Amino acid sequence: MQSTISGRGFLFNVNLVFLSQVAIYGLAFVLRVLLARGLGDEGLGTYSLFFVAVLVAGGVGNLGIGLGNVYFLNKGTYPYRTLLSGSLAAFGAMSIAGWLLLGAWGLASGADLFVTGETYWLYGAALPAIIGYTIFTSFLHGSSRFVALSVVAIVQGGIAAIAAGALLAADELTVGSAIAVWSVSFLVADVVTLALILPGNVDLGRVIRPPFEVLREQIKYGAQGQAANMAALFNYRLDQFLVAAFVSTAGVGHYAVAVGLAESVWWLSSAISMVLLPRLTAMEKDDADAVTPIISRNTLLASILAAGLLIAVSPVAIQVLFGGDFYPEAFLPLVLLMPGIVAASATRVLGSYLFSRGKIIFTTFATFIALGVTIAADMVLIPLWEVEGAAVASSIAYVTALGATAYWYRLESGRSVSEALLWRPSDIGYYAAAVKRALGRRAGNGASGSGETLTKDEPDEDG
Repeated sequence: MQSTISGRGFLFNVNLVFLSQVAIYGLAFVLRVLLARGLGDEGLGTYSLFFVAVLVAGGVGNLGIGLGNVYFLNKGTYPYRTLLSGSLAAFGAMSIAGWLLLGAWGLASGADLFVTGETYWLYGAALPAIIGYTIFTSFLHGSSRFVALSVVAIVQGGIAAIAAGALLAADELTVGSAIAVWSVSFLVADVVTLALILPGNVDLGRVIRPPFEVLREQIKYGAQGQAANMAALFNYRLDQFLVAAFVSTAGVGHYAVAVGLAESVWWLSSAISMVLLPRLTAMEKDDADAVTPIISRNTLLASILAAGLLIAVSPVAIQVLFGGDFYPEAFLPLVLLMPGIVAASATRVLGSYLFSRGKIIFTTFATFIALGVTIAADMVLIPLWEVEGAAVASSIAYVTALGATAYWYRLESGRSVSEALLWRPSDIGYYAAAVKRALGRRAGNGASGSGETLTKDEPDEDG
């Protein structure tokens, strides 16, 4: 049984997105190093709390419209222009609502929410920037414009890293200036994205009077996945708030470094799931069923190898890059995070499959189960073991999420969980074929590339 996924096209996009992810996360890593050097552990902790607060608020504020766009663009249910009109209208409405809420809270609290005074009002720039980024880039993702999507992300990361470096060199890097730089970088990225998606697609009349029936469908479908995204965000970041409450702001800084390093293992799985999601959505079920387990188990293997390498180099990396404020405090949490980080790599791939079959609600269920585990484990382990307790709780939750996702994947696909998670010696053929192509040795009709398909039993030359 053959799938409609092109070996060359899929692996080209995976390689492209992976290299882009290396650049994107590399820039984010450089930014974290600069902030750690300039702000110290307590300052980095304060910055991280602001960052997470904006992500949470932005996750609520985008209403899941971005996920709805990716799904409907690939299904061809609604025209691009119609989806864009509703998205722009919703962005404007949610930005205004966010400003009103920020103003009300600022007046009631004395402008105090993790940061105070003038810095508090930077939420007013950061929140719409994040909402817009999620909604606008969904049109690039849903259209499989991975080069453009990567350019936007690199622009954002590059601006933030370069500006932070300049401020550090001038001895002007503070929590407030770091937040301002981060906010501006996303605003610029939004402008770049709009320049890529608006020309020829804007219908101002429908923006002012949006297609509410379509917009409701965007939100109805996307909200299911966004609920899962929010639960996942809490799985990933709730512990930082609890570390601040039970340990210290400096502890948040230590944990942020450990998390930032650990999540570098996700570079590959992030690239694969990003490319895989729209392709699976456009496939027939039999084709998606055949492709998913091959990609899942090999992604998991690569993540295990990357985790082992990271643990080996991290003692030196933390000391050299982040400085004495973060070693050895960030090392053990990093190690304790690894089982969960590896498990989450497979969860991403299997979650993409469920999304593509219109069963995104199962991902939501799995994520909320994991969130319940996170809250329970955090409340017990953080007071007991502090930052290390947060890392153990996260690993337990991530493994739980994989177990739940794999259960629903098995129900939907009819495939065994072991096929999706356990590497097989026969997979060596995929790697050998990829090496042959890289070396230019093509055999038979595989040389043309345009008609290649990935089969269940026979890997094409790309693997």
